[in-house]
Amino acid sequence: MGNAIESLKKYVTNRRAQEYNAFLSQSDHPERLSSDNVITLTLSPTLSSTATSEAKSTTTKAVATSTACSEFYWACRNNQIDKVEKLLPTMTLDEIDKLEPNHSTALHAACYHGHIRIVRMLLEAGADRAIQNKYGCLPFDEALNNNIKELFFRVPNSNRLVGNTGVIEWELIDDDVLDKAAEERDIIKSVYNNAAGNDSMNKMFEKIEKNYINKGLANIHGIEIIKRFFQKATKEQDPQWIIKAYTAETDFYTTLNTEIAGGAGMYQSERRYIIALLSHHPILNNYTFIGSAYRVMRQNHDDLKKYEVGCCLMTKSFLSSSIDRKVAELFVVRQEEEREKGGTKARFKADGKVIKSWVMCIYQIKRKRTALHIENSSQYANEGEILIMPYTVFQVKNISQFKAEFLPDKPLMTQIELEEWNK
Repeated sequence: MGNAIESLKKYVTNRRAQEYNAFLSQSDHPERLSSDNVITLTLSPTLSSTATSEAKSTTTKAVATSTACSEFYWACRNNQIDKVEKLLPTMTLDEIDKLEPNHSTALHAACYHGHIRIVRMLLEAGADRAIQNKYGCLPFDEALNNNIKELFFRVPNSNRLVGNTGVIEWELIDDDVLDKAAEERDIIKSVYNNAAGNDSMNKMFEKIEKNYINKGLANIHGIEIIKRFFQKATKEQDPQWIIKAYTAETDFYTTLNTEIAGGAGMYQSERRYIIALLSHHPILNNYTFIGSAYRVMRQNHDDLKKYEVGCCLMTKSFLSSSIDRKVAELFVVRQEEEREKGGTKARFKADGKVIKSWVMCIYQIKRKRTALHIENSSQYANEGEILIMPYTVFQVKNISQFKAEFLPDKPLMTQIELEEWNK
């Protein structure tokens, strides 16, 4: 198990490196400049929202000298642990996450310079992991070594890309439920269309925050983190903050999905607003994903037999998956390692078959806005998350078995290939 998990960890830890490592050695990198330098920032080119050509506009702006950066930033950059410990309890999360005049944050600085204790302190304090610096790099991308990058991983027993049952995730469907799926999607589309272009859009954000978040979810684990993200979503009218909330390691995403799947009546409108914003808001158009996404689940052997080639499934909630198969494999390996440490052994039926076994699900996404590639807005960028929308219909195209080389004894593992239903 040790070699398998270390190999997958190394891969997942460095999967973003090819895209972002080149920026780390740039002469004008914020973390390479001394306090005497004047920083000049070139903002990323932006496309006109109405233009159809490739014309771009670039803005250059001179900002204050880096000595204008906060005392807290410099303490994190210079590994002044005592000062960081003194300042942290007095600061708000907005102050901790401040984008400094050199377009970096305290978490970027601590990661870049390899100050592992300070990185750990900032993450435990709730620092936002998804803020980009001037090069579009996240703190994870700036980390000096893999030990720091691994601090950004979820806890080993996280079920983020793992389903322990199909009950909440999907259901086998017949013609009647196909109609129901279409009806639900039409309702969500109507909710968004009725709000677009007037004050109702503002009301959607407000009602989600004031009713569902502040009242309905008041007692869930991590609610203060979630409240902060939704306050920003309402203030800025920006659903990207909802993505940050959804990816945070709190009880928000599990509670939301359980209630969507179960059809809970209370706050149903607010949950539909969340689905509508993530499904249709134009700010998220650039997140559109077409392609293959990977997710694993532990499935009861008898339930697994219900799935046949040609049958259709409907996602009953949001579904987290990964753009990279090896990320899903790592979730399996880490969970198996935790089970082994805890002394939990696989349970077998009288005929010798395992009661629950691992299944690799491959979702082929074909339509725009069915799924969002939320990696760069996620609190856990290393996961390469693809977020699949509720009420999406997939057809099983193939069921096969493969040798799971990443698990001890290399057992056979079921693989289900699903393609988005186009009819």
